[in-house]
Amino acid sequence: MAGLRYRFFQPTQAAQLRRLELTVRGVVEGVFAGLHKSPHKGFSVEFAEHREYVPGDEIKHLDWTVLARTDRYFVKQYEQETNLRATICLDASASMNFSGGMAQPAKKRSRLAKKEPAGPYAAGAVTKYEYACVLACSLAYMLANQQDMVGLTVFDTDIRLEIPQGNGASHLDQIFKKLEALTPGKTTNVADTLHTLANKVPRRGLVILISDLLDDPDKILLALQHLRHARHQMIVIQVMDRAELDLPHTRPVTFEDMEDQSRLQIDPKVIREDYRREVDAFLESIKRRCGQFHIDHLLAFTDVPWDAQVRELLRRTSGR
Repeated sequence: MAGLRYRFFQPTQAAQLRRLELTVRGVVEGVFAGLHKSPHKGFSVEFAEHREYVPGDEIKHLDWTVLARTDRYFVKQYEQETNLRATICLDASASMNFSGGMAQPAKKRSRLAKKEPAGPYAAGAVTKYEYACVLACSLAYMLANQQDMVGLTVFDTDIRLEIPQGNGASHLDQIFKKLEALTPGKTTNVADTLHTLANKVPRRGLVILISDLLDDPDKILLALQHLRHARHQMIVIQVMDRAELDLPHTRPVTFEDMEDQSRLQIDPKVIREDYRREVDAFLESIKRRCGQFHIDHLLAFTDVPWDAQVRELLRRTSGR
């Protein structure tokens, strides 16, 4: 697997990801021992709580300090650790096919963009969808490498591809090749896809949404709440091109909606400041409301090296 070359996953990515680990801060359910907290109590790993002794409990788990203080028998219970069951949910709507090239001014680059480029999609000249696929493949490899289960759901208006949760080289090969064969399609329907996942995924686990979120934000946040209510951990990676932030055009131009093909002729110099305020307010609203529901949110610009995005995501999910 590490030596094979795919469109969205290169051997250099495998080398950089092999020693990285994605852990979740909440409770998840798996089927094997692993890195993540399980809702089931056992007698190993990390102390969770006491319960009263019942006949049949092993004496070695008695808390002698509590016995001496209360003259009652209690045993220590610990959190078990489990493997993670993750689903990567990838937006393949037409708006994800956008690329602004290198029109962005250098002074607007984020602190992450100042790092040395890595991998074939570091220049900022790729589409949001291509960049999202690189992140999806990188996260899938990292999860499988740490013995977690990972599945893939690709959607636009409807769900276009579903690969059940699995592991191993052949499973990753299927994910990587299926993504190579797909192209961005219709309008988007983020909310309905998330509601479907919330109803279909039986065990509490991790859902990673990779999308530009250019849909009704209220409906999206309601769907994210649905997943959180179902006790899933959530990561939202919002992929954007800096041209969408800065509107870098200098002359009147005709914009065409990539999803419904409607057209609008404008002079960027006239609307630039209002446009920037609207975009900033939209991004801030998504970030703030994700925070309210304890959802990890990462704004990922396509001119930032993929490995810097992954490391930043790991820093946030680990709480460091």
